[in-house]
Amino acid sequence: MKIQLIRNATVKIYFGGKVWLVDPFFANERSLPPFAGKTKNPTVPLPISIREILEDVDYVVITHLHPDHFDEKAQEEIPKSVPFVVQKADSEKIKTFGFEAIEIQHERVLDNVRISRVDAQHGEGEILKVMGDVSGYVLEDSKNEVLYITGDTIWCDKVKRTVDRFSPSVVICNAGGNVFLPENHPFKEYISLEHAYKVIMDEKQVLQLLNYKKDTAVVTVHVGALDHETVSRKELRQFLKNNDVSGNRYHVPEDGEIITFCSH
Repeated sequence: MKIQLIRNATVKIYFGGKVWLVDPFFANERSLPPFAGKTKNPTVPLPISIREILEDVDYVVITHLHPDHFDEKAQEEIPKSVPFVVQKADSEKIKTFGFEAIEIQHERVLDNVRISRVDAQHGEGEILKVMGDVSGYVLEDSKNEVLYITGDTIWCDKVKRTVDRFSPSVVICNAGGNVFLPENHPFKEYISLEHAYKVIMDEKQVLQLLNYKKDTAVVTVHVGALDHETVSRKELRQFLKNNDVSGNRYHVPEDGEIITFCSH
């Protein structure tokens, strides 16, 4: 198994003899509006060319259709011959873009890889009214390797249930601690917020995940690319180190970095 962080939640995964591209977000640096009123997004460029990102990709995996997970540039650049693995809520929309949508309601086998859709919770309280449907996915291969892609979620019972059910050896965890602020957020015409709402895991929740499943390795993504993050890579590494987490249990990759996991 090889995992390459591209940028934000865009991850290229070599698993089960196939190449899976998760949540392609190809926008040019600072070409999109702010989420927190600080600066335009994304805050950094892609680390490699789009041609390199798409090389050998067999499937695109979409956790949800927020613009930092699938954007217009990705829609234009990805060949229409590449099938998309999607949750039911996004199936028809993906089809309108001209792509084949492989809808996962529970689980399916694709080229000897079993892929299961699992629940995610993109925040809590009032903010959930505008966050829409979000999913995670679990990939299992014939060698009994198990990879859990959390998608945009906080640490919650839904994540615990997935960990309990599948016992993943590796978890790709969205971990920038992103928040939406009362004074500056993109949903003002739909909702008013009384306080800041965290919508994905932060360093403390990553630690909870690591403590909950002591034999799991975590790869943190969704860090270092958007203006509404609250955790940097440096802070994440330092926090886990300070809490005595073994360095071989967590990976906080830079954009473009490849992490290789040996089969058991």
